[in-house]
Amino acid sequence: MDFVSARDTVSNYTGSKSSGTATNTVKALFTAYYPANNAMEGGFLDALGNRLDPSKHTCAAPPSVPFGTKVTVQGTGTALDGVTYTVNDRGGMIQIENGVYHFDLLMSSNAECNRWGRRKGTAIIGGSGSSSSSGSSGSSTEKKKKDITTVVVKSVTGTAGTRKEILRDVPSYQLPGAELIIQNKNGQLQQPMIEGDIVWETTRSGAASSLTFTVVKDDALNFHEGNPVSFRFNGANVFYGYVFKKSRSDNRLIKVTAYDQLRYFKNKDTISYTNKTYADVLKMLAADYGLKVGTVTDTKYKIPQRIEEGTLFDMLGNASDLTIINTGKVYVLYDDFGKLCLKPYESLLLPLYIDEDTAQGYSYTSSIDSDVYNRIKLAWDNDETGVREVHVMNNTASQSKWGTLQYYEKLDNALNTADLQTKAKALMKYYNVIHRELTMQKVFGDVRARAGTSVCVGMGLGDINIKNYMCVEKAKHTFSNGLYTMDLYLSGIRGEFSA
Repeated sequence: MDFVSARDTVSNYTGSKSSGTATNTVKALFTAYYPANNAMEGGFLDALGNRLDPSKHTCAAPPSVPFGTKVTVQGTGTALDGVTYTVNDRGGMIQIENGVYHFDLLMSSNAECNRWGRRKGTAIIGGSGSSSSSGSSGSSTEKKKKDITTVVVKSVTGTAGTRKEILRDVPSYQLPGAELIIQNKNGQLQQPMIEGDIVWETTRSGAASSLTFTVVKDDALNFHEGNPVSFRFNGANVFYGYVFKKSRSDNRLIKVTAYDQLRYFKNKDTISYTNKTYADVLKMLAADYGLKVGTVTDTKYKIPQRIEEGTLFDMLGNASDLTIINTGKVYVLYDDFGKLCLKPYESLLLPLYIDEDTAQGYSYTSSIDSDVYNRIKLAWDNDETGVREVHVMNNTASQSKWGTLQYYEKLDNALNTADLQTKAKALMKYYNVIHRELTMQKVFGDVRARAGTSVCVGMGLGDINIKNYMCVEKAKHTFSNGLYTMDLYLSGIRGEFSA
């Protein structure tokens, strides 16, 4: 108050006047402040007696800078660079020292004030806050960049193409044995002669199922990449997909690789959505790419606003992970003979029993080296207090055996204590188990045993004896001249085995 009087107004200012367009770039020291509610500090009023309003971007400046002057912040390395403040205050410590102008910038809260603190930089004094001559990007007219929260398609060139697939509705012609049919681009259905094995492989997540086979080339056989392929065994639907690769080493044999609809989830894209379930996201992506949908279970949990960029597998994997983390429930995505399905893990139990006598061999591993955790740490940033709040859940029993294996996640949204505990419990249940894997080789084949289903296993494995359902992580079915076997890669849904 020693530097301010009632006569300190713009009309009484006797120094140099700003024309509103001239600018001067100076070295500056910026200090964040928030008004203290006492007379010594001036309370919530500026030097002219007006109530302070943080939304109006005002500041205190040295006495030589007139009230109403525009001051644009530069070079602090913060989000305030380019923001223009209006001088409406003074202060005893706000001076020019060794050519450095001191400015106090009004913040919206004490927390913001404490976070920002004091920063060195430069200031554009005068004008409208813009400075084309100085080469600065700081400007009062420069629009503040917004966070990207939505994706909008502005233009589309051409219409999406669709295949005419008469093969999709063709019934089985040959009940016993293998039946493989290809529909060519002319709509002709061809049943080629097969040389060697037909191999059907499925994976529980992140990959399409594949069918590989070798056909004998003759004058009538004519098919191309993208043509539909169906495969049945003993009248049962096994695989429906599309030719993606052909290769040959002579003029007589063509090796073919076909994939089901999930192959199109390797496409990369960018999307945004708000309050959609895992099932909703699947249906949305299927509609975008013209894919057929079968039984899709309501996954219940609505995922808050997200923007995604990557493969469609990545997007669906994120939706699956968020659903598991928040509900503890696991869902299996697969293609059921040309229709995308999403079903709960527990609904895919098969009445199949596998032991040492039904397989030619097996291999077994156990590990805590990957994706095993016994401490859950969840954090979120409290913007009101400026504090990163952390919540921790320990499992003392497993920590005493394995040491501390920590899972950490920074949450996008604040949760109340009860919700945080529920989420931490779901994560602990999912991750706090030894990861065990069992591979059964050359088991008698059953086309129902695809990845994502579960079979009952009875085995003595040395460190543990098991007799319960195990999830099929991967399955390889080989149809070879009347002999049909399968290799199954098994785990608990999280790798655990129950005695």
